[in-house]
Amino acid sequence: MNKFCKFAVSGALALVAFAFAGEMPFPQVENGKIKLLEKDSPYILEQGVVLGANDTFEVEPGVTVLMGEYAKLMLRGPVSIQGSESKPVVLRSADSSESWNGIHFVSSSKPFEIKNMVVENAFRNTVFRTRGIFENVKFVNNYYGLWIDDAPEVFLSRCDFFRNRFALSVRASKVLADASWITNNVYGLNIEDGGNYTGDLGLVKDNLETDVRNEREEMNNQGKRVSRNVWQRIETGF
Repeated sequence: MNKFCKFAVSGALALVAFAFAGEMPFPQVENGKIKLLEKDSPYILEQGVVLGANDTFEVEPGVTVLMGEYAKLMLRGPVSIQGSESKPVVLRSADSSESWNGIHFVSSSKPFEIKNMVVENAFRNTVFRTRGIFENVKFVNNYYGLWIDDAPEVFLSRCDFFRNRFALSVRASKVLADASWITNNVYGLNIEDGGNYTGDLGLVKDNLETDVRNEREEMNNQGKRVSRNVWQRIETGF
């Protein structure tokens, strides 16, 4: 290898090292808590992280987390993600051409509180058997923007769903929406069996295939019972 080649290789390696040096590895639980700080942002998460029922997850304004292909956040304990209008919290793919597994709220004991956040490029984001509030949260370019299942009460305040394939699904849950838009998705709002969505349906518009679908009403009109979860059928078809 000549001197020029050696210099080029060493320079390329230095650039790679510099790129990764600018991203903080996602921290582990310490003393029952993970707290993401703006001064350490951006973080990089390559694999799945599961927080237990007694583990607290807190995020400061201005934090960005870059997600690898296999990244997933499953939060079983208290959650407080406190972005600001000028410094939202951002969860997105490290590579914009790839998706990541998503963020999942599964605590049954304490409500979550999410303010001023952007969730982008995830496969699916879920709320399961828990209650909480999303305030000024944007779900952008996800396969499933948000899937709410068996949740006693979820509030959506000033939220936006756009460029998702399936924007919002509500199953066996109560969702109260205020000033929340579901536009420019492939499929907009899907209300499954036992789902209840209270909000301005005039803000659910301009979606490519359907704006609002109420599965139970459709099945009742056809004299049929809902026997399978709509997402199972959808995923089988793709």
